[in-house]
Amino acid sequence: MRRLAAILVLLLWAAPSQAHKLKLFASVEGNDIVGSAYFVGGDKAAGVPGRIEGADGSPPLAFTTGPDGGFRLGVMARMDHTISVESEDGHAARFIIRAEDLPPSLPEGKLMAALPETSQIEAAIARQIRPLREQLDAYESRTRLHDVMGGIGMIFGLFGCWAWLQSRRRGS
Repeated sequence: MRRLAAILVLLLWAAPSQAHKLKLFASVEGNDIVGSAYFVGGDKAAGVPGRIEGADGSPPLAFTTGPDGGFRLGVMARMDHTISVESEDGHAARFIIRAEDLPPSLPEGKLMAALPETSQIEAAIARQIRPLREQLDAYESRTRLHDVMGGIGMIFGLFGCWAWLQSRRRGS
């Protein structure tokens, strides 16, 4: 019985750890990387420090999320960029923007070039798609009723197996 109580306490203790999980979402709009940091459940991560590191080994660019958890930074070169944020309580998240997602007008390792006509269209489409991608990412990270019911079913199932094994031991 003591083991069952210990397992139940551990299961209940593990649930809140996901409640403050930090998530990061970023996309490309023109020559900018635009994104937001938020906690699972939808709370915005305001004032969280972060940095963007390029694949070329250049010094990281530091930023702080705004009151809505968002950020916007200009990109200087077409390469992979790793975005990371870390809250004061130690939660961290990373997101990688691949070089192929950046406009082809950006030369590798050089200053920004002017956007041609097609890149402006791509930037407008990216602005329209970004909210949909954010909603999808937030939806995937929510805990839904079937997740909770599945967890409760798992607990009852494990308890049933334990009770069955105990009854077989007593019967032998």
